[in-house]
Amino acid sequence: METARADIREAVMTAFCAVLRDTRLPPLALIELAAAAVGSVYREVADAHCGDQPCPCGWHPRLQADLEALQTTLALSAAPTPQVDLARMVVLGRA
Repeated sequence: METARADIREAVMTAFCAVLRDTRLPPLALIELAAAAVGSVYREVADAHCGDQPCPCGWHPRLQADLEALQTTLALSAAPTPQVDLARMVVLGRA
């Protein structure tokens, strides 16, 4: 899973940097375009898993639950990670 995550992140970052360089659009505009691309990929994959001949993998899209999962993942990934402040840590022993 971690390799897949890294591969997808690298592909998105490469595309983001290339489009940023070529268009000079604001970064947030490009991030919104990336989010729209993820949404359209979801829709296309979800459509392939519905209907008369769904994909045999067994995944069944649930739009509301899937959107909530995507929103949560985006929020968690975009939030800053807390930095460790050694000055505020409780001393547990001594060297």
